[in-house]
Amino acid sequence: MKVGKNKQEPNRDFFVGVVLFDNLDRIYLIKEEDKNKIGKDRWNLPGGSIDENEGFVEAALREVREETGYSCRIDSLLGCYLCKKEDRSWIYVVFRATLNKKVGRRTDPGIKTGRWFEREEFLHLSSDKIVHPDMQLVYNIAIENRGLPLDSIKFIDYDIQ
Repeated sequence: MKVGKNKQEPNRDFFVGVVLFDNLDRIYLIKEEDKNKIGKDRWNLPGGSIDENEGFVEAALREVREETGYSCRIDSLLGCYLCKKEDRSWIYVVFRATLNKKVGRRTDPGIKTGRWFEREEFLHLSSDKIVHPDMQLVYNIAIENRGLPLDSIKFIDYDIQ
């Protein structure tokens, strides 16, 4: 999904990330091929781009399934970030989710590995082992159930008002 109408207004991509918990409050992280030179072989949240005509929650559910092989329930909105690297910028929307079940193998060929981390293990990972230190902040917001309810995400079609 891109936003931008003219040369004065930048195009921005939209991405989702998911803090995925199991019933033991462990978090699932992935390592992936680093086509954008951001991950640098560090642990990251499952997530990715939003396909055309796809909503944020639908994208989060799809990305978790593709990158982990799990189905999940999206519980809350944890944060929305404006990110920048060189001349690119994008919006990154992060959700809290709870594991439902394993539904198959991960299908995203760009994922190198994934695994569950215990709470203390994750919180004590050094910043050079995770994509961004704010991952630990978002994790704490998720553990403390301080996210926004999903009904705070609205689609507004001004053409039909």
